Amino acid sequence: MVNPVKYQLDTENGERLITIEPVYEEITGGDLFATGRYILSEGGTDIGEIRLGAELFEWERYGSAVLEEENVYRIVNFILEYNEPELAGYQD
Repeated sequence: MVNPVKYQLDTENGERLITIEPVYEEITGGDLFATGRYILSEGGTDIGEIRLGAELFEWERYGSAVLEEENVYRIVNFILEYNEPELAGYQD
């Protein structure tokens, strides 16, 4: 994932629109490096951060934000399976 993405999360309490924003760091030479971190926000308020590793992930909730474990798993699966629209057809 290169750009922020809006994810419609269907919950038993109704639909939630979650923005998933990848975090990049600038490395030597000005190149950007994907950190495996994703900031989640809803309605302009940060609600937490997902950190993806080789086979594991961590979830850190910000403040009093509520996101059930099942929904965090759904978002992680979405991130792992996501193909950037303008990059989806690109091959070397």
